Amino acid sequence: MGGDADHDIDDIVVLIQHPFGDLKVPLRTWIDLGPGPRPLLRPTKAWSHATGRELPLTVVPLRYRNTYAARRAIREGRLANPWPDRWRLPTQEEDDRLRAMRGGAGEPDDV
Repeated sequence: MGGDADHDIDDIVVLIQHPFGDLKVPLRTWIDLGPGPRPLLRPTKAWSHATGRELPLTVVPLRYRNTYAARRAIREGRLANPWPDRWRLPTQEEDDRLRAMRGGAGEPDDV
């Protein structure tokens, strides 16, 4: 359950859509820091830094995608929590409530 092995993590840049604006950050930075106090922030796009070519989000290892499905897998113990001291994992109820508010849309089911 990792990222796409054909891509170098240090070459990948991800887009994080934050309430105060979109941020492009190196994937390595996202892996190191995570979503911080906003537990639902997640990468929404990925690019190769070297080529500028857009990449599928599968280049981001699953446990770092912070999608509904990835968070569920972390809660169920199928994935390790990538940021145990930096991030509050939303409860299943919080995730379900958010998903219902979005009409079940907004995040891929990637598990």
